Amino acid sequence: MTNSRNKPDATATTQDVDTAKLMNEWRRLNLSIKGQPDNYQKQSQRILFALESKLHHFLPGALQDLFIALGEKGRPLRERMYSLVLPLLDQNDREYFHEWLAHDSDKTLYCHRFPGSVLTSTTCIGTESESDPYVAKASGSLIEKSRHAITYGRVETAQSMLENAYTNTTTKPENSMVEELLSLYAATRQKNRLINFADSLQHRKFKLSNHWKQVLQSAKEW
Repeated sequence: MTNSRNKPDATATTQDVDTAKLMNEWRRLNLSIKGQPDNYQKQSQRILFALESKLHHFLPGALQDLFIALGEKGRPLRERMYSLVLPLLDQNDREYFHEWLAHDSDKTLYCHRFPGSVLTSTTCIGTESESDPYVAKASGSLIEKSRHAITYGRVETAQSMLENAYTNTTTKPENSMVEELLSLYAATRQKNRLINFADSLQHRKFKLSNHWKQVLQSAKEW
């Protein structure tokens, strides 16, 4: 006879695994866009992924990244993606993107960074402090905090956290921190930082895996 009390736990575990996979893919897309913002196919894929995965609170940020990357060109793609997400935007967000489309630019809009946006505009109306609703994770491990930042599009925040932790480490750095920073540099195609970090690790007698040796070799072609 099956013990029914185990079923909720098993279901919860499966849901947790599925959620973890979903968020891993979302972070992967965020890092990819940060490194290759002109990959409009990937930009569109991320918007569709947010739609299909019900990550609706990140849709304005993903759409904003596409608009920033396209600049004044690619109006048909901007309009198509906007029409897809329109029913899920609140009134303020609709007005924001409608204004952008009306001028083919955000030059009439005050700078504001939506959750999930990995790019920053250089054409919006600047303020003393850019409007940014992101709140950093207050508790948890370094990896959890950095991944939280990446989830919300704040890749530069995650990178700074990891770099500072590595710089301030006087002993052999933890494998998890090294892997996380290597992965971030590789995913965002920061060739020089990746190579310099690998050199620093070797000076600290940290042995790189064959995988990272292959990535470093491939990075020369970026």
